[in-house]
Amino acid sequence: MPAHTDPIRVMLIDCRPLVLMGLHDLIEASRPRMEVSGRASTYAHALDLAEQLRPHVIFFSFFPDELDPLEVIAGLTRSAEMKVLVFKGLHEAVPVARAIEAGARGVVLAEDPTEAITRAIVKVHHHDSRPDSVWAGGLSGHVAPRRSPPNGYLERAKQARLTLRERELIRAIVDDPSAKYMCIAARLGISEHTVHNHLSNIYHKLDLINRIDLLMYALKHGLTNDDEPLESG
Repeated sequence: MPAHTDPIRVMLIDCRPLVLMGLHDLIEASRPRMEVSGRASTYAHALDLAEQLRPHVIFFSFFPDELDPLEVIAGLTRSAEMKVLVFKGLHEAVPVARAIEAGARGVVLAEDPTEAITRAIVKVHHHDSRPDSVWAGGLSGHVAPRRSPPNGYLERAKQARLTLRERELIRAIVDDPSAKYMCIAARLGISEHTVHNHLSNIYHKLDLINRIDLLMYALKHGLTNDDEPLESG
């Protein structure tokens, strides 16, 4: 990255101090690529702070508050320079589809590997694309970022780099989208740490952000069948 490039300014909105602290530490550890410009624990404060700081990316959590979170998202995204990412746990009931309609650019799962979370920040900041797909099988209301129409040869080349174990992991996730990583590890007979490593490799090889993105990609490109992938050296 060129030395003159300004860091991506990230604002955090969550009512839980531990979550704010964890995200803050994660993002600050990625300096100089990105930095936390502000944190808010109420929606009213978030609106005021965003107006003052003009962050590039906003991590937005849903929580009880006097203001309607969907209206807050709409207010935050009136400025094209501020892009909202919904931050949620895999089992949290959040109206993500409605959040997208209000202006959010996508969803990031708390269970995702840390590198996937920071990659989501970079991707949404540098790509002015809006999500347009909703996957309804077990993760209704979740969305995946829009991609350009796939080039068949390039997609096959990406998929050919997947190992057999990585393909098995994809099938396990598609079979049970809400499964915890420890359950997937037990099913495949590997450690939870190995599951995270495989997922990081899969995201890198397929140019994906997170688990939801992977689900959408796997269903779209037929990675749920029993054909063995081509191994790469």
